[in-house]
Amino acid sequence: MPLPLKPGYHFNFDRTLRPPYYEMATAEAYTDFYGISYMISGERLIYSQDFTTIVRAGELTFIPKNVYRRTTYISNAPYERILLKFTDSMVEDLLKTIGADSFNELCEEHVIRFEKETQVKILSILNEMEQEWNHYNEYSELLLKGLLNRLIITCLRERIISGSHILSLEKKHDCLADAIKYIKTHLRENPSLEETARHINISASYLSKLFINHLHTSFSAFLLNEKILYAQRLLVDSRLSMTDIALESGFSSNAYFSDCFKRVTGMSPLKFRKENRRYDTSKQP
Repeated sequence: MPLPLKPGYHFNFDRTLRPPYYEMATAEAYTDFYGISYMISGERLIYSQDFTTIVRAGELTFIPKNVYRRTTYISNAPYERILLKFTDSMVEDLLKTIGADSFNELCEEHVIRFEKETQVKILSILNEMEQEWNHYNEYSELLLKGLLNRLIITCLRERIISGSHILSLEKKHDCLADAIKYIKTHLRENPSLEETARHINISASYLSKLFINHLHTSFSAFLLNEKILYAQRLLVDSRLSMTDIALESGFSSNAYFSDCFKRVTGMSPLKFRKENRRYDTSKQP
């Protein structure tokens, strides 16, 4: 789980260069803040509870609140990205002007694409943000708010609007996307490789190769990580018991769930819940 914004801060800027085959160990949780990610170089597969898509260099993604999001590699190239995190206060004045629907529209597009000249403009705004962030003082938040507003307006004005739904993957990744969707919607049944392959009308051996070649992980490892990811959401967002969470996440027993969870995340489910819960435990039945 990522660290939240620093106390007293309403904005965070991060530029990261990752090596080839970098994979996030766990999903990022966007709780009470939004995110904007801009891909400078490379290619990534993004998946969350609601969609799966590919983002490439020069493309930007808006991340709404209350989303768990994870990315993995689909090529052997390193990638570099800029990630902004910000609270409602950074955009509340802007939303009064453009309307919440316009902002939500950007979030729902998942991946936003631009012409080359707009990519240069976007990167210029982000570079200004980085300079201000690296020399943060009492005036910086006001200046960063203005740059953030300019970035969002630029996206609204100059994004490429496609006639088809933007979350669609390239044809060569369709089978992989269908498999991921099936896994995510059938976690409780603990779907097997054979069952998943049969559902999307391909052979089990071919599906296994897709996971190895494009995600560089086995089907079973991917399934386990998805089950842990879903369990994390339930631990944070629900009052379900550990036994119920284990069953909902596709584990045969509470003990097996606990062992797998600790192996993947490095902590027990109970500790994870205590450190990340959002609800008021005083009201828990």
